[in-house]
Amino acid sequence: MKIITMPNFLVVFTILFFSSCTTLSYTSLDILRPAKVSFDSKANDVLIVNNAVAQPVDYGHKNELFNESTKNLKLETDSLPLFCLGALTEDITEKEFFNNVYLHVNTVNEGTDFFTLKSIPQDSVIAMCARYNANVLISLDRFKVNDKITELYYGDTYTYYDALVARYESQWSIHYPGKEKFETITFRDTIYWDSESPQRRKAIAGLPKRSDALIDGALYVGRNSIKRFIPYWDKADRYFFNSENKLLKEGMDSALVKNWADAISVWEKGSSKKSLSLKAKLANNIAVAYEISGDVDKAIEYAKKSNGYFLRNPFVNYEHLACVTNYIQQLSRRKKEIELLDKQLGN
Repeated sequence: MKIITMPNFLVVFTILFFSSCTTLSYTSLDILRPAKVSFDSKANDVLIVNNAVAQPVDYGHKNELFNESTKNLKLETDSLPLFCLGALTEDITEKEFFNNVYLHVNTVNEGTDFFTLKSIPQDSVIAMCARYNANVLISLDRFKVNDKITELYYGDTYTYYDALVARYESQWSIHYPGKEKFETITFRDTIYWDSESPQRRKAIAGLPKRSDALIDGALYVGRNSIKRFIPYWDKADRYFFNSENKLLKEGMDSALVKNWADAISVWEKGSSKKSLSLKAKLANNIAVAYEISGDVDKAIEYAKKSNGYFLRNPFVNYEHLACVTNYIQQLSRRKKEIELLDKQLGN
């Protein structure tokens, strides 16, 4: 895989939003999250393969309409794996995580048993990787959808409510030529569409055509799977304590211009203050500044200090305490994620 050039802090600071009516201000961060799958560091060229047997037409499709018994429907869904794989291939190619991305569209599974998984034999993995000059193979082994239209009637508003819910389950395996062992992983996605109207026909007509909806859902599954196979950017909120206190305010002035070193220096001046509440708020702000600066260990250190000050304060604000406690959990998660990212990015 390609080594992605990243800033040394894995966080991109964007913009601060302030409110004069609260002591909490927040900033939105772009954080790189690790994928669910970690590829071999030499996996530069990937082949995506359809190994799925078509779902039976009479399996997984139901209607539960108001005052009617449940009905099982027949629906062709054999094209859904293709739409899923097409969307996944397009998105992975755009991310340029691998040098080359290839797609083998036609299913390589000659079986007819949808309910029994059949992995690609190692000799076939070797042959297909050699054909495409790939060194890792991603196989879609099963693509299943359970979809149902449910209808309710609300007597108080004289309204019909219809919903189409599609629950997708995709099962994958990761193969390397020359390695008998392979990794398996299952993803689940739920998508729904709804409609309501005083007229029953209009409520039902407001739902999309079922076959079209399931195709849209398959495309969503493919696009949503991109963050499961390669690292992805995610939004995260972080909170500062902000008030008319001189130290808090002066430090926030530096934070506004992204001068984190000065902000930390200002807030650290409060370490000798007697007020446990103030020391807790200053320590939290220092923790956030350190995280944005790229030092997650220091951020954890100061977040724990903040938590300790709040706990020792006899007049603890439980909303503020919960905020800091949650932040410690987020930082602990980030520390583990960074270790995994180093592996996935080849660092």
